[in-house]
Amino acid sequence: MLENPTRQTLERAKYHFSKMKDAFQDDEEFSFNLNSFVEAARSITWHMQKQYGKEDGFGKRDDNEGYGNKVAEMEKKPELRFLKKARNFAEKEGPIPTGATRGSNYFMDLILVKEGSKPEPQESEIVKAPPRLEQPEPKTLARWFRDVSRYLDKGDKVHAPEFEKSDIIKTCENVIEYLDKLVDDCEAKFS
Repeated sequence: MLENPTRQTLERAKYHFSKMKDAFQDDEEFSFNLNSFVEAARSITWHMQKQYGKEDGFGKRDDNEGYGNKVAEMEKKPELRFLKKARNFAEKEGPIPTGATRGSNYFMDLILVKEGSKPEPQESEIVKAPPRLEQPEPKTLARWFRDVSRYLDKGDKVHAPEFEKSDIIKTCENVIEYLDKLVDDCEAKFS
C-alpha cells in the first residue's frame, strides 16, 4: 500500500524541524534544515490538492467551502503567508536570511579575605601567575529572521513585517501545529 503523500511530506517537515532544533548551535546545518523545512511545509497543501482534489466535498481553491475555506483561513495566518514567500525566496535566491544572538560567560573563582588577615594557603592553591582566561566558545541563545524586507515586499499583499527578528523555532512550531491539524482533518474527512 502506498503511503499518504501528504502525511509523508508533513513528516519530512517535522523531521527537518527536529534536525533544525538539534543543530541550533551549527549555523550551516541549521540553515540547511530551515530551508528544507520551509520547502517541505510549503509542499503540504500542494500534496493535499493533488491527493484529495477530486474527492467529493474537498472543493477548489476559489470555492467558499471545503479547501476554499481553508485557503482563506491560511491567507489570514501570518506564519503561512510568511512561509509562502520564504519558500519562494529560498528556491530562487538562496538560504533564508537569519540572525543569531550569541553569548559567552566568563567565570572565575575568587577568595575574599578580610583586610589585615593572613590566610594560610594550601599548597595546591599557590600559583606563580594568574591563570590565563580563554575566551569560551559563544553559545547561540536565539535565532531569528532578518532582512525580511528582502523577500516580503511592502507592496505585496503577503507582507508580514512582524517576522523581522521573530523567533525561528517558535514560528516553525506554529506552522507545524497548524499543518498537522490541517492534515489530520483532511485525512479524517477523505481517507
